[in-house]
Amino acid sequence: MIKFTGNLRLDFEKATAEITKLKDRILGYQEQIASLQTSVRNLRRSKECDKKQYVESLAEKDAIIKELQNRLAHAEALLNHDGSNTGTPTSQTPINKNKVIPNSRRNTGKPKGGQTGHTKASLDAPAESEITDTVGHPLQDDECCPRCGLTDCVPTGESEVKYEYDVRIKVVKIKHEFFYYECNNCGTVFRSQIPPSLKEKVQYGSGLQAFALSLTNTVNASMNKASMFLAGITGGELTPCEGYIAKLQARAAKGLRQFREDLKLVLITRKIVYWDDTVIFILAGRACFRFYGNESIAYYTAHAHKDMESLDDDNVLNLLTSDTKTMHDHNTVNYNDKYSFENIECNQHLQRDCQKNTDNTCHQWSDDLKEHISTTIKDRNDSIARGEESFSEAYVNEFHRKVDEYLENGWKENEADPGNYGASFEQTLLNRIAKYRRNYFLWVEDFSLPTTNNLSERGLRGVKSHMKISGQFESEAAADNHALNRTYIETCRRNGINEIDALQRLCEGNPYTVAEIFSASPS
Repeated sequence: MIKFTGNLRLDFEKATAEITKLKDRILGYQEQIASLQTSVRNLRRSKECDKKQYVESLAEKDAIIKELQNRLAHAEALLNHDGSNTGTPTSQTPINKNKVIPNSRRNTGKPKGGQTGHTKASLDAPAESEITDTVGHPLQDDECCPRCGLTDCVPTGESEVKYEYDVRIKVVKIKHEFFYYECNNCGTVFRSQIPPSLKEKVQYGSGLQAFALSLTNTVNASMNKASMFLAGITGGELTPCEGYIAKLQARAAKGLRQFREDLKLVLITRKIVYWDDTVIFILAGRACFRFYGNESIAYYTAHAHKDMESLDDDNVLNLLTSDTKTMHDHNTVNYNDKYSFENIECNQHLQRDCQKNTDNTCHQWSDDLKEHISTTIKDRNDSIARGEESFSEAYVNEFHRKVDEYLENGWKENEADPGNYGASFEQTLLNRIAKYRRNYFLWVEDFSLPTTNNLSERGLRGVKSHMKISGQFESEAAADNHALNRTYIETCRRNGINEIDALQRLCEGNPYTVAEIFSASPS
């Protein structure tokens, strides 16, 4: 406080000085306020920045957690993959996991093994005129009377007869003699014609060649094992080398090129054609082995690449007409505009994809659809067994109503769980079923159509076994030689022709023709 003295001048000077001090103090306070405001602003900016960094850090951690969750879900999905939800063969089942073998047969509730009242299957005794050897079995030195233990015994004239069917391999050594003749008209001396199968001075006959071809193409024995087997069953008398067996493949295939072309002309007339392909290896590179056919035809080809060019080289799909139904495992190339046939899709693969989706997403719709398909197939089999040719219109309508319901549920489950690991696969599956619905379910309306492409898969099973043993083919030509030989062998077998007989005729230069095979079964 200012103490006034009553002297105006002096009091004025004191007041002025005090005011100046107050102004300086206010200015200082203002500067402090400004500084504090600046600090507050800086702290707020720092706080916002730290908050932003913290939020970003949380988001980054959330993303990492989500990624780890997806990886874990992916790993668990891979661990759950087996023959029921993917194409994984049972041979690739991990050691610590039980094998899952898909089985569509129904459980009857009966115990395993022969059923009560079932007639035991046994061999029939041969007729006396068919018996080739008779072997008597008198008492041996170590045999005696089971009652008193003495060996003083005499035959009673009676016997108990047992029959045995067996196989003996007998090596035959055939001498072929071709005589010379002189023409009475012109005096020319010539020899009776020698068939191409006897071009060498000494060679292996058609029987051994047929065995070798059967071992390498059907049994899938490696060439050295085939050689060892042939040496073993002949007591070491015949020991064809691996090189001979390798050349035999090419020689046999060379005589079958026309057979395969003729078979194609029959194949393209069939109302239903199955086809599929699988990966093989040629000199460590991925290649393609392809099957076309039906219950009576097995047509194989091999190519270095699995592409449209190789399909055009086969020239099978191009020749099929709109009257043909083609069964496949959702090969989208089949829907190319240049093809005329109608597609039907394998429902076993669809059910497998549904199971995979259920395992990956834990969503219910795909399990419901899979069970719906299985139930309908069983109902169809029962109807066929009763002699029926189709479902009623009401049954077909109810089938499609349920499919609509399950697909609608699928989209709802997918939209409600967008972060699920299997969401993308699920969307693809739903879109695929919607787009190719008719192709998947045409069998519901037409009992003559198959529900699966198992016939193609069985047809390709042999070459997969061949790959496990041999590993690869040495060239595309070697792979196609195997395809040619398999085409002949499998087609003959499907039409009731003995494989060894067919191969012997092939090795003699007179293979069964397509006309011979299908003369009795034109359809």
